Amino acid sequence: MDKWNLEIASSLYQPLEGDLPLRLLLIHPGKLGDTLRTELVPTTLDEAQGRYDATSYTWGSPESPELISCDGLQLRVQRNAFHMMLDLRRPDEPRRVWIDAVCINQCSLDERAAQVAIMHHIYRRAGATWVWLGRPDEHSSTAMAYAAMLDAAKSAGEFAYCEFGANWSRFGEKSYFFDHSFNVGTDDNQLRKLAVAIVTFLNRPWFSRVWIQQEASLCQNVRVICGPDIVDWDNIFALAWIMCPRYTESWPDDLHSQLTRTINNIQAIRIIQRARHYYFQDAYGHSDIMLSFEGLIETVSRYEATDPRDRIYAMGNIIVDSNQWFEVDYRVPWEILYTDVARRFLDVDSLRFLKNAGRVRQEPGTALPSWVPDYRYKEEGQYMIASTTLWKAGGNNRAAFISSTKASGSKVSQLPKSRKRQFPMSDDLRAYKGSKKSLLQSSASFKCLMSDEIMFVGDFVANEDGDLGTNVAEIVKSIRKDMNYVENLDVSTYINGDTILDAYKLTLIMSCDAQQDLVRSDYIRAHWEEWFQWYEEGCPGYWDTDSKTPVLNPAFESSGAVKTFRFAVTRHGYFCLVPRLVQVGDEIAIFQPYELAVALRRIPSPPMPQNQSQKQGQKQTASVAGPYYELLGDAYVHGMMENEARCINDEFNCKYEPTQAQWDKMLKASDGGRGEPWATLSLNGQYERIFKTLGPRTVRLV
Repeated sequence: MDKWNLEIASSLYQPLEGDLPLRLLLIHPGKLGDTLRTELVPTTLDEAQGRYDATSYTWGSPESPELISCDGLQLRVQRNAFHMMLDLRRPDEPRRVWIDAVCINQCSLDERAAQVAIMHHIYRRAGATWVWLGRPDEHSSTAMAYAAMLDAAKSAGEFAYCEFGANWSRFGEKSYFFDHSFNVGTDDNQLRKLAVAIVTFLNRPWFSRVWIQQEASLCQNVRVICGPDIVDWDNIFALAWIMCPRYTESWPDDLHSQLTRTINNIQAIRIIQRARHYYFQDAYGHSDIMLSFEGLIETVSRYEATDPRDRIYAMGNIIVDSNQWFEVDYRVPWEILYTDVARRFLDVDSLRFLKNAGRVRQEPGTALPSWVPDYRYKEEGQYMIASTTLWKAGGNNRAAFISSTKASGSKVSQLPKSRKRQFPMSDDLRAYKGSKKSLLQSSASFKCLMSDEIMFVGDFVANEDGDLGTNVAEIVKSIRKDMNYVENLDVSTYINGDTILDAYKLTLIMSCDAQQDLVRSDYIRAHWEEWFQWYEEGCPGYWDTDSKTPVLNPAFESSGAVKTFRFAVTRHGYFCLVPRLVQVGDEIAIFQPYELAVALRRIPSPPMPQNQSQKQGQKQTASVAGPYYELLGDAYVHGMMENEARCINDEFNCKYEPTQAQWDKMLKASDGGRGEPWATLSLNGQYERIFKTLGPRTVRLV
């Protein structure tokens, strides 16, 4: 698309001049069937403020572009842009709009970068933003009419109360479409048709675009158009809000297959609403919300972007400190941009970005180091541990926008020559000559508090799209195999005092109930038998909305156990949930100050040169810092998710590979698990069994 209009670009697009310059598109009036006539108007934001409308739409397929008349020239545009202009054209007066595909010279990388850098100003200063959702269909009018009837102010108030401050527990009281009390007077058949229309509507491509985050959040007056129907943005938010499940509820059978996609789109709408509450507190009321790049970037893998770099650039325009994270430059390949952003997170000792990183979320043979998120990966959440706010396996993580002295010891350094990675390079990456290209051949160092080798891994359901009966049978078989292994261990009690079976069962739900609140053994003892018997019977009534499933089931489904994660046991007895690609011989670790555990794979050392003496070989070994690891993904370690590793390290002065004297001192203080330090920590003395896995050290990831 950036080459469509190359022949006329020099005639149509003159260099932009002035402070915050831009072009606006004047759409001349016309009736249905008239040729679409337009002209470009160079101006500045100061001159144009409030006297133009911004637009938000999906670029769509580059196939079969349309032609419009622009300044007397024939300009190719996407079909979606063409139809949006037709819908926005007035019959009797011109309309001045900003449309990125036309107002920006797409043939110029410099201009694209410059305009993207000021795009937040363009939307903020518009008189209105028109969200064009596409051409109407059989469901759109039904959904738009229903949205217009909703109490938008009530939904905005519920959202503010649930999302901000310490009121997350009230999320269970929000309005919900599938509550019997919500649509009183609507029969089941009408309700089903309405639900299908709403879900189909919310799954329109616009809701999955990454750029919508800024386009719909920065202008107070946002209008949504689909065919002849127009509603305010707040009504669209209200529609998404009432469809958002509370915790881990499932939708009815005929909608369930759409759940993941729709939830992603609903989450996008919620992020927009958070930004709107931040920017327009006069309209929505005061809130303590903070908009951080770190928080926004976590979710970008859910959304579509024509250019992978836009997943970063679009998020940055919503916040005020984007210049500390990146500079908009479309010459920089996306692999280098992603790596540089990850490096900057390390610079401020914030490790939350690791939740999007790891080989489990990267393509085989990728140029990205394993510690760098691949924000192109679209199945957000599939390989991520759903973290509760109470988890702090490696201590308290620092917010990325807070300046602090380094405590985690994280850093990025060049790999030695013998450790250089081999990977295929795209044409853009091969042609790029900037100094940051070396980041792709770098390692990141992390302060490791605990690590242990995995000795057993359980099975998992290989075909998640298979029929329910087959998958349930495989899950039951896997759990029985795990339980048989656990029952044959040479200990009856887990390190934290749980019985060995209670610890296994709690691991399967990551010690969380459906509300993501932490639970203990009494929860498992109260609900396990009912749930497992129901699974053994094939989950009868699973899709029946009137049937009540066992209490434990939402917690089990939320954890992803046996499906996206597999059970594992380490050499020193840790029970874990790990990514499916983890194998026996891989390792579990906890990094300071990362809130979750991680799964690692040791990279074999390079062979010694044949023609070197033993002494020379020893010198080379010393010069090649190691060992090196690949990050596989997040993990859960039972009994170690609440800062236990750091507390035990500090209390007993644990050392990695201690001397005999240091080991004796640790054992003496522990006194067989009866020592006073255990009482001080409020921990079971059986944690003594994992002493050999503790002690701070540096782990290097490539």
